[in-house]
Amino acid sequence: MNWEPARLLVTKLRPPAQRDQTVPRERLFERLAPRPGIKLTLIAAPAGSGKTTMLAMWCAAQAPMRPVAWVSLDERDNDPVILWVHILEAIRQACPQVDVSPGPELVGSSAIIEVLLPRLVNELAGQGDVALVLDDFHALSSGVSRDSVAWLIAHAPDTLQIVVSSRTEPALSLAVLRAHGALSEVRADELAFTAAEADALLNGQLGLDLTSSDVAELVGRTQGWSAGLCLAALSLQTTPDRQDFVARFGGTNRHVIDYLTSEVLSAHDRAMQNLMLRSSVLERVCGSLCDAVADREGSATDLLTLARTNLFMTPLDDEGEWYQFHPLFSQLLRVDLEHREPGLAPGLHARAAAWLHEHGFVEEAVEHALAANDFTMAALLIGESWNRFAQTSRNSTILAWLQRIPPDVVSSDARFQLTKAWVLALAGRPEESQQAVAAVQQLGDLDRGPLPDGFTSVESSLATLLAVWPVRGDLAAGIEYSLRAAELEGPQSPWRPAVCYLVGRGLYLRGQLDEADRWLAEAAELAPRHGRWLPAATALAYRSLVLGDAGRLEEQSLLAEEAMALALDKGIEDFDGSVFIALGMSLSARGKHDEASRAIDRGVADARKLNAPLHLAVALVSRVAALRMAEDHAGAAAAIAEARTVLDACADPGVLRERLERVARLAPRHRQTNGELSNREIGVLRMLAGSLSEGEIARELYVSRNTVHTHTRSIYNKLGVSSRSNAVRKARAMGLFRGSHG
Repeated sequence: MNWEPARLLVTKLRPPAQRDQTVPRERLFERLAPRPGIKLTLIAAPAGSGKTTMLAMWCAAQAPMRPVAWVSLDERDNDPVILWVHILEAIRQACPQVDVSPGPELVGSSAIIEVLLPRLVNELAGQGDVALVLDDFHALSSGVSRDSVAWLIAHAPDTLQIVVSSRTEPALSLAVLRAHGALSEVRADELAFTAAEADALLNGQLGLDLTSSDVAELVGRTQGWSAGLCLAALSLQTTPDRQDFVARFGGTNRHVIDYLTSEVLSAHDRAMQNLMLRSSVLERVCGSLCDAVADREGSATDLLTLARTNLFMTPLDDEGEWYQFHPLFSQLLRVDLEHREPGLAPGLHARAAAWLHEHGFVEEAVEHALAANDFTMAALLIGESWNRFAQTSRNSTILAWLQRIPPDVVSSDARFQLTKAWVLALAGRPEESQQAVAAVQQLGDLDRGPLPDGFTSVESSLATLLAVWPVRGDLAAGIEYSLRAAELEGPQSPWRPAVCYLVGRGLYLRGQLDEADRWLAEAAELAPRHGRWLPAATALAYRSLVLGDAGRLEEQSLLAEEAMALALDKGIEDFDGSVFIALGMSLSARGKHDEASRAIDRGVADARKLNAPLHLAVALVSRVAALRMAEDHAGAAAAIAEARTVLDACADPGVLRERLERVARLAPRHRQTNGELSNREIGVLRMLAGSLSEGEIARELYVSRNTVHTHTRSIYNKLGVSSRSNAVRKARAMGLFRGSHG
């Protein structure tokens, strides 16, 4: 499988460039000043109220005094992985010393709150004063993304000021925050321009030479609405009788639309109007993209002209390549486009999708293909990209795309159903994945191919999927599917390495070590040629396990270290935990039990996310073996119980049950007396000396809370104490923390 990090849009990580025509609003800056006890600063007001412009000026004023991280949110951030990729990068740019790893792409959306955010909070706690601005929060509709921000607000250190702007009331437990005095709010009435601020804008910055009564009249008619004032200013610049204009200007949204079409657009020639109207379907624009969408030439020059003269277009970079219309202005343009040229927008979206695809902006290309209702193009784009997105835990993005396609289109197309089956499986939703698999089988179009993702046929993709997640953990069926996929995917196929790995893994679980090693060696050899680093690393990891079972310990260690080095280099070490399992078993074989335990615990935690029973069983049996060799009997007992439960749920676990019972019977080399603590128990005891709860210790050690509780009870029994404080006190007296900071 390919591995590619989520594409970062750097333009989301900076506030819009400040215009010369902006007016500092010191009274609002004072409202945004950080105050003790405030967990959230909220700016909530309708579109066009000037939230973003005001925040951008505030950030510029704050930057000399403290780090400020900025993220402009959009609909794609409903995928929590994308949301936190951008938030973490914004924080890293503001505070380069902050290091939160593994990142959201490896942790996955389901573990962001539990694993990633506590690490972020701990990192930020030592950074001093920092501000994080989340603009356009109304774009978040996903519960997971919203919940993760809510968690950060609740647990953020006092030194972090979180500022959220939204057009709507955000679902962030505002009533609770307000009741506890932890919420600072700026609303639409406070954002409204005063007469003095309007005068500074209209006369001071734009030089319109209006009388004070005209300014007051205009503020009254617009109710101080920023967008209304700016639209009026555009018209006033070309109006000979400004007093008459002010008297006639209507400040309501309906009247503003009328003025947009009759005054603002009419100030430009037909060619410029067409550019503005047709590029309004784009979230961000550049010259060549506008040329393609509007079917014209010279857009780059015209965009530069617009950015200099139109208050509603702002540059997104310092090079003057990318621009963005104000969202309200863009919305009004789209309304007018449909009025002037009904039915044109889908064709514009299709052209945008083609250009964006050609230039590597796959995600935006999919969005425009869906907006164009071009499901043929959408199928191609999603088919080409699903694997890269899924391998960076961006399952939510793909599933959201599929939900936007009419159900009858998805249900009748094996490509869509296959993508759905793969992504649901990778998201840890096997039952729903099996329903999609059944739909593919029912369609019966198995010979269709080649597919955009590189599979030779629907049958081959289906067989590979069922080899990774055999129904009910049926190893025999999994091996049969993997062998069929190997028949269909030859040496030149980009999927051949993954298929060879699956055959080798299956044969290893059946106990056929020599044959398994041959398939795994082929996978490891072919994978680099195709840039398939995930099967390369996992094949090396399983080869290490094979050689360990064969007693070839030196080769076992070399392959485990090679697998880990490759995984770390490519950023894939946390995908399924196999490299940690292999490394842990090689360390255990060499008597390095503490290091082995840490590696295997992390591997088990990653294996759980994959929700593949056979894969988890391998990890748990390995944990039992390592714990028995380390003479950690309490830990081994808990691991044996869990492993048996997982194996009992598998229709055919191969030789794993026999392996489990064999390692469970391993006799200790030195019988441990009741008063001796195992290495793992000493490690847990050192963490008990700190302030972490048992749940937090479990997260740090990548084990369950029950496992930590079992260790804790065993520690109490062996030390003859009944409380945490007494255990720590006695351990210090016995010298158990010697050489440690605990």
